[in-house]
Amino acid sequence: MVPSSERRSSSSRKTSDPIAERGGGYLYAMIHDLLQDKIASGALPVGATLKEGTIAAHVGTSRAPVRRALRNLAKSGLIRAADGQGYIVGKGAAVPLSSRQLYDTLNGGIGAVDRTVSAERIVQIVHGAIVAVMPFGHYRILESELGEHFGVSRTVAREVLWRLMEQSYIHKDRKSHWIVPQLSARDIRETLQMRRALEPQALRLVAHGLPSAFLTDLASRIDAVLADFQAVTAPRIDAIEHDICHNLFEDLQNKRMLASIRRNQIPLVVPRIFRRNFPLRDDLAALRLYDRILSALVSGDVDAAARLLEIHLDRAEALMLARLRVLSVLPPPRTDTWLSAIH
Repeated sequence: MVPSSERRSSSSRKTSDPIAERGGGYLYAMIHDLLQDKIASGALPVGATLKEGTIAAHVGTSRAPVRRALRNLAKSGLIRAADGQGYIVGKGAAVPLSSRQLYDTLNGGIGAVDRTVSAERIVQIVHGAIVAVMPFGHYRILESELGEHFGVSRTVAREVLWRLMEQSYIHKDRKSHWIVPQLSARDIRETLQMRRALEPQALRLVAHGLPSAFLTDLASRIDAVLADFQAVTAPRIDAIEHDICHNLFEDLQNKRMLASIRRNQIPLVVPRIFRRNFPLRDDLAALRLYDRILSALVSGDVDAAARLLEIHLDRAEALMLARLRVLSVLPPPRTDTWLSAIH
């Protein structure tokens, strides 16, 4: 079992994402490996016919990654081009499979891939993209282009968007367009009001279960940043903020409370964008409060830690609103074709 401290610290590290870097490339590899395994095991027998359109429909992707997977399987000699459409497994005579037979064969493998890779991972990428543009205006998400960008079907793209709408990140307008709303001063005030109501109590609920290794490691990282604050980089501040605002609560048993805490942390994008464009001096007061919160938790004084968190959230509103105003002078970030500004 991975220690909690390692699990928590790893969540703040950035890793490359094949889907983000190569569009449907990751799906192509997963589909290729799935078909290769099914052929090797005999689940797809010699002579079985494989058509890209049917496979794409069953695994919930566009045809492009399926086409690429089939071409590479043909190059390796596992399948061959049929006289008509599609491919045939091995060198035997063609044995057509019904659509249901092919679905049942693939369902145990790519079904999981489709939902965990195509949906879960894309949700994370799309979430990051839309939150990054929220301070700069209203945006529209183009469903069909989203699917094409990631090499998945429109059904999967729609599933991604419904999940984000359920989490209150996007909504549909009267024309059924997917809209990313602009983050406003009112949003910041209301979300911080919710955070003040929820997070101190949530901290009291989870404090005694927080691993001491996680707390001492986080406290030492804060001390190191405070000792050399003028030279610190924005990602180091972001990682500490993520641990304080996110990872402290991840073992909260009240999942409705946890979901609400997560939704009300959307405005944290404001300080993170600000840090990448302006000096970090404004973060010093917050870091000192974080240091005191950690000291209280390490010593077991949960009530003191919760009160200090309340003080931090009380002070955060004015600073976050000021930063939002400053961000208005910056040009909006560049976006992919599936995300367009509404002028």
